[in-house]
Amino acid sequence: MTFKTLGVVTIGQAPRDDLVPALVPLLPPCRIVQRGALDGLTRADIDALAPAPGEHPLVSRLADGDSVVFGHDRSLPLVERAVARAEDDGADAVLIVCSGSFPPLPHRRPLLLTEPLAHHAVAGLAAGARVGIVRPLADQVEDGARAWGRTLGTPVAAVTAVSPYTATLAEIAATAAQIADRCDLIVLDCIGFDDAMRTAAARATDRPVLLVRTLAARLTAELLAGL
Repeated sequence: MTFKTLGVVTIGQAPRDDLVPALVPLLPPCRIVQRGALDGLTRADIDALAPAPGEHPLVSRLADGDSVVFGHDRSLPLVERAVARAEDDGADAVLIVCSGSFPPLPHRRPLLLTEPLAHHAVAGLAAGARVGIVRPLADQVEDGARAWGRTLGTPVAAVTAVSPYTATLAEIAATAAQIADRCDLIVLDCIGFDDAMRTAAARATDRPVLLVRTLAARLTAELLAGL
């Protein structure tokens, strides 16, 4: 049997040992090629990508486990390069594992973005429910509310922020609990939020809690199965 190859592109650095092993059980048998937008950059290089005034911030994980915040616009050429590298290394499809917004990016193979996959999945599942969103950065709250409102066709019920890269499980649970009384379901809207964080948030809120990482992975699995 010849397995398909999935390119997993992070906006940070590869490999994402905190992420990819958790996605593998959700995918059909496949070879995975990991590439990162910040691969090969020194910390000084990455610090130079800090958000300019008014620039949308992104947060991701480095290979050493640390997290960094950098500018969306400044990172775009690096994301494009990482996609091309994954394709050059045999990817039959590429998934960008970031829940932020991206403009159309050059690609030669099917290119999947976590944000539209997760947003439209939640819209289909919500069925009129009040949706609460947990973003990783406070500076992303307003943009996140607008983006989700456009997809859902109605304003989100509540938005808050806590980082999956620096907060404890207790802090993540407490943050989700702060908006629970206004929501019927809650979305942990960063690729860094994992199953342990989902479980902690669900117990603290007594609400269904969705992960953008697993929503994107399950839909990607459908594409891979059909290639």
